Amino acid sequence: MRSVNSIGKITKAMKMVAAAKLKGVQRVQEKARPFGVGMDTFFSGMNALEVPPASDGAEKPKELLVAVNSDRGLCGGVNGNVVKMVMKQIDAKGQHEGLKILLVGDKGRDALTRRAGNHIITSFKDVFRAPITFDQASVIAEEIMKDEYNRITIVYNKFRSVISQEVTAGVVPGLEFMTSHAEVFDKYEFEAEVNSEEVLVDLFELKLASQLYAACLENGTSEQAARMSAMDNASRNARDMLGKLTLNYNRQRQANITQELGEIVAGSEALK
Repeated sequence: MRSVNSIGKITKAMKMVAAAKLKGVQRVQEKARPFGVGMDTFFSGMNALEVPPASDGAEKPKELLVAVNSDRGLCGGVNGNVVKMVMKQIDAKGQHEGLKILLVGDKGRDALTRRAGNHIITSFKDVFRAPITFDQASVIAEEIMKDEYNRITIVYNKFRSVISQEVTAGVVPGLEFMTSHAEVFDKYEFEAEVNSEEVLVDLFELKLASQLYAACLENGTSEQAARMSAMDNASRNARDMLGKLTLNYNRQRQANITQELGEIVAGSEALK
């Protein structure tokens, strides 16, 4: 009973911490929302284009799956759902040499290493100890841009509500695709002393970093919401179990008292 009571206190405290962190992440999301709207407007022409699936040609296509997980556990199915989606993507595409995986967050690493370790190129840990910043997302984007991919898929949990998170796969077209559709940016005037190719590379990095930033914020919010819900359920279960244990204890104690009283009465009768 003492152990269950202690566990209940721990889960209640973890729920309160998760609730506070959830509010913090949501405030960051509120501040970042105008940036996201601006990026959606700027890249609206590119977003309207249908990105074709990478297909086998003369050479194998190069695809990247970015798996966004949390750095800590006890958050329901948030991490498991991302791993399942990534494995589903791998099974659908086939485990060819051009398929690579980049991990953001630590919790999905063991599961994906066991099942697709030869495809993992690198991982970023301790990303979600605090709400992610755009600078951190830019570092991840720079790492991705060290190689050239035909298609980049970001798998993360999209926050719907405190009790609902939806695993989502967002697609970022490769640099070659953006270059071949550069006309969508003709409506903008760029003040730059570089050629158009360098401008397109910078635009690609901006788009990639902004989508990574949005995905990581969504996943961070989903993590705290799922943890708050999981700890609330754990606290409720601890209370229910403690109630049952207390009831059984009181019943057994009452039975022992009744038995002892009976023995005392029987002993006194025998002495008469």
